[in-house]
Amino acid sequence: MIRFPGVDLDALRAFVAVASHASFNDAAIELNLSASALTRRIKRLEEALDLMLFERTTRTVSLTSSGELLLPRAQSVLRELDASLQLVTEATRIRAGQLTIACIPTVAKFLLPKIVSSYHRKRPEVRLRLIEADLSTVARRVADGEAEFGIAFLVNETPELAIDELLVDPYVLACPADHPLAKSEHVAWRELRPWPLIVSGTTSGNRRMLDAALRDIDWRPDRLIEIEHLTTSLGLVEAGLGISIIPRCASPRDPQSRIAIRPLVEPTVARTIGLIRRRDATLPAVARDFRLTLRRMAPLDPAWMQPE
Repeated sequence: MIRFPGVDLDALRAFVAVASHASFNDAAIELNLSASALTRRIKRLEEALDLMLFERTTRTVSLTSSGELLLPRAQSVLRELDASLQLVTEATRIRAGQLTIACIPTVAKFLLPKIVSSYHRKRPEVRLRLIEADLSTVARRVADGEAEFGIAFLVNETPELAIDELLVDPYVLACPADHPLAKSEHVAWRELRPWPLIVSGTTSGNRRMLDAALRDIDWRPDRLIEIEHLTTSLGLVEAGLGISIIPRCASPRDPQSRIAIRPLVEPTVARTIGLIRRRDATLPAVARDFRLTLRRMAPLDPAWMQPE
């Protein structure tokens, strides 16, 4: 058997990264390597194979005919390895009886305790790992296989992810109890314009959802206070610094709260909270039981969305 002692996984990953980016610099960034370290790996691979894999100029990097022949085979080797490691990791996690769930903060605070309680009564031996994160992180954790499920909403359709719908969560107005808008039973979006608005930043999933749904309506006030967390917005509203738009499930539960909640209309905008999972994933038994628990609970009791 012919052996190539200079060929290892690091060298193959370096080769595939450079070929994919057609750039040593971009490949080095992806692999978190210095440019010199990446160059050494490619040189070691070429010397081991006694082949030139790339044609380099001051401006371009392209594959040689040998490189083109190697690329699909190197990609296949790395895919097989990653799949095998993932299989081993999942098998170990199944034996340990662990289930990882990623969720957005509003779900973690208001819905997740009831969901987890119901599941725990059925499977008390399962160790649950809960990850509280923003929407993009939840989706990424599920897509990467770091979490079996996410409980959140999707702004756009994502080919690798599917969502089992649980409940529809409309956006509502939060304003001080003595605010002029609190006198109405419901409020149109355009009526918000005269008032300072406390709103999530443009990277927020809620903000992207609202901007997409209301792109044809001139609803946003000129005076904005941008925040990262909905709990911050409620504190600012209670202090009288402005009004805010929140999902109904984030409404204050304290009956003594000085915040008024009013439906927003013309149009009604809502997010659909659901169980996010990978479309092509084979779920372990603990995950299938969790999904079944939620399907039996859906649609979730609307009373969960109201102050206690």
